[in-house]
Amino acid sequence: MADTLPASEAALKTAIPVGLTDHGEDVLSNGVSGEAALSICVPAYRDTADALLASLVRLSGADQCTLLIFDDGSGDADITRDLARQILRFPGPARLITAPQNAGRSHARNRLLALAETDWILFLDADMRPDEEDFLTHYLQAAESAPEPSLVPGGFSLKHVHPTQETQLHAAQSLASECVAAGTRAKEPGRYVFTSNILVHRAILEAVQFDDGFTGWGWEDVDWGLRIADQFPIQHIDNPATHLGLDTDAALMMKYAGSGPNFARALERHPEALKATPLYKAASKLSRIPGRSALKALSGFAARRRWLPIKLRLFGLKLYRAAAYAEAL
Repeated sequence: MADTLPASEAALKTAIPVGLTDHGEDVLSNGVSGEAALSICVPAYRDTADALLASLVRLSGADQCTLLIFDDGSGDADITRDLARQILRFPGPARLITAPQNAGRSHARNRLLALAETDWILFLDADMRPDEEDFLTHYLQAAESAPEPSLVPGGFSLKHVHPTQETQLHAAQSLASECVAAGTRAKEPGRYVFTSNILVHRAILEAVQFDDGFTGWGWEDVDWGLRIADQFPIQHIDNPATHLGLDTDAALMMKYAGSGPNFARALERHPEALKATPLYKAASKLSRIPGRSALKALSGFAARRRWLPIKLRLFGLKLYRAAAYAEAL
């Protein structure tokens, strides 16, 4: 009878219910047991993570890892079925944890830490895809050779993504500011911690947890990285994964417009590091300009004009972001 079920329903019937956690989260398992060298932890929200999970099962070293997916309250039965199907394909132990309600990325990562059983944790966002087949092998080697607890950011790229007209601005912004080689990132090790692709030891995560006070999108990564840099070594390497989830112009600008309070929170904690950035300097100057709202509207208009040269659009985006952050200073 099971053979005649649709794949999504069969996944739910084949996955093994583990029960509820003390946080009221549902847990499904693929039934595989055994020790692992590291835990791959994926926070997800309204995302089936298809590209990431399909890629992971083919990578060398996957059988030495545990996979944990934390669905942060998507509340969608179809997504649950798709994620259940994915964990059944993973060669090592795998679990799907489904939260009853959304609580944000920092909370999701802290819960993944609590549920992981290995010393080394590999955090990957749901919209990432490893660039190379030896991606996990590099991290397994880094964990084995590390003389002490450390943070190992691998960086990210746009290798496997194909920007459209709607996402061209975000792609250009990422290439200019975020797709950065390890040598450059190492010059400011705490500020260039992107938690979309990092290996980190449990001792660090327990000593420096993600701050649940950051809400929505933005700056929790920078805050966390700067706090870690004060206490532990950060070893940047070139082991990138592609960010597949490029935003449209409207979505990107909405994120920037809403992340001002997070920027202010990070700035309060790390004034020395963030006051040296061009973003702060621009936002600080704009905070003293009476016509800031008009400038914000004009720069946002320029950023959305797809017929303008991309460099001019990027300049408009930076000015728009600075003007938005000026409102929070």
